Amino acid sequence: MQSTASKMTRRGFTQLVAAGAAVGADRRNPDIVKAMESDMSAIAQAESDKTRPVYHFHPPANWNNDSNGTLWYKGWHHLFYQHNPYDAKWGHMHWGHARSRDLVNWEHLPIALWPSLEKGEEHVYSGGAIIARDGRPRLIYTSIGKRDPEQWMALPVDEDLIVWEKFAGNPLITLSIHGDRKIADWRDPFLFREGGKCYMVCGGNTSGRKIGGTAAVQLYEATNADLTSWRYRGPVFEYRDRETVNIECPNLFRVGTKWVLLISLHKPCEYFVGDLDLQRAKFIPDRHGVLDPGSSYASNISFDEKGQCILWLWGRTETDPAKGWNSCMAMPRILSVDTSGFLRQNPAMQFESLRGEELTVKAAALSETPLSLGLNIASDCVEIEAELSSSPGASVGLRVRCGANGTGTDILFNSRDGMLTAGGVKKLLGTSQPVRLRVFLDKRAMEIYANDGEAAMFTATDAGQTDTGTYAFAKSGPARLESLRAWPLKPARLSLERFRI
Repeated sequence: MQSTASKMTRRGFTQLVAAGAAVGADRRNPDIVKAMESDMSAIAQAESDKTRPVYHFHPPANWNNDSNGTLWYKGWHHLFYQHNPYDAKWGHMHWGHARSRDLVNWEHLPIALWPSLEKGEEHVYSGGAIIARDGRPRLIYTSIGKRDPEQWMALPVDEDLIVWEKFAGNPLITLSIHGDRKIADWRDPFLFREGGKCYMVCGGNTSGRKIGGTAAVQLYEATNADLTSWRYRGPVFEYRDRETVNIECPNLFRVGTKWVLLISLHKPCEYFVGDLDLQRAKFIPDRHGVLDPGSSYASNISFDEKGQCILWLWGRTETDPAKGWNSCMAMPRILSVDTSGFLRQNPAMQFESLRGEELTVKAAALSETPLSLGLNIASDCVEIEAELSSSPGASVGLRVRCGANGTGTDILFNSRDGMLTAGGVKKLLGTSQPVRLRVFLDKRAMEIYANDGEAAMFTATDAGQTDTGTYAFAKSGPARLESLRAWPLKPARLSLERFRI
């Protein structure tokens, strides 16, 4: 079944762009003007908080959550994101927007999408981006109001993707596309191409949340080049788990010869690696894992000019809204599938550009008395690379963000069960040694990568600004610090020059 949206010809697209230019080019869209004025009034308060991360991406002020519409286009990485411009807590969902040449330094751009209140739209929920056959990107998102959810489309007015207009034929797709099949919690479209065709997946469930085990990912196929007409292909993946009632933010994409499905289940994101049969409209998994057991959520995917797969995640920090900001993004991660068929994720190498002078620590024996590493880095923004090993049954780790009394956050590897623990977050790593850790400390945010991306964690720490000590230690037996290097990290550039109306 096709959507009821009318076909958009190239001439129709040009007319829409011309009509929108009068509204958008001088930033006089009153909804965006009001939202950005609210953001700008909160910037000073947000910037005054010394615990706010400085190289993890975040909006100029107020709330952000899911990454949306991630896209590489004409030399720029574009990041859209869920954003409340009116408070540092969830509500009034808009799409914020920024762009970067290098994944590290960003230009904040004007808010891209707003709720069209006059059309009954209360929130612009999450969605994805893709470049259509005419060479221009499309944004497709879930429109929420006091009605059933709908999928809407937006198009760029200008070549720099600064100003966006909503498709005159919205809603692009409604629940009627499913025929007699009932889909609840229908949201978060993600788009991909394969075999010359464009596809989309959305999350949801088939029981109205009445029972678990009915969460599913739904598949759709575009039937024209403008992406204004779609047909429903069916459930491409069903998550048969009684503890799970719904799937959010599904991402289905190819990495090399394998297909990867990421899903958010109101708990740590999970991934599956397998094969996609588009004739049968079925994803067949053969590997499964937890993407990040920490406090990240709501994934999105883009591919750069080299074909590298980039993972984007919301980094939840649970900040006091009175501080004028809340949450950030996890560092962009490069995804790959290893020879065992499991995902690996590593921070984008461009973050090495933020490094200051390298400091090293000699190899040393470790005991239960923590060894001060004497790094002399009086900074709460640090990168640490360490290699650790322990005797059978013992544990070994680092204690970071330590105060004068030696207390801090432990990052601990247990050789008995192969578990890596960081600030209460656990990830099975396996018992092979030595263990290689890469730790990024950024004010309240902390990320840990282990064994060249076998494990990745985002979490938060509430250490004081002067709590910058680092120790190595062992438990239940002898261990060794094989090597350690560390660098203070400079803040990324988050420019406000183009964030204006």
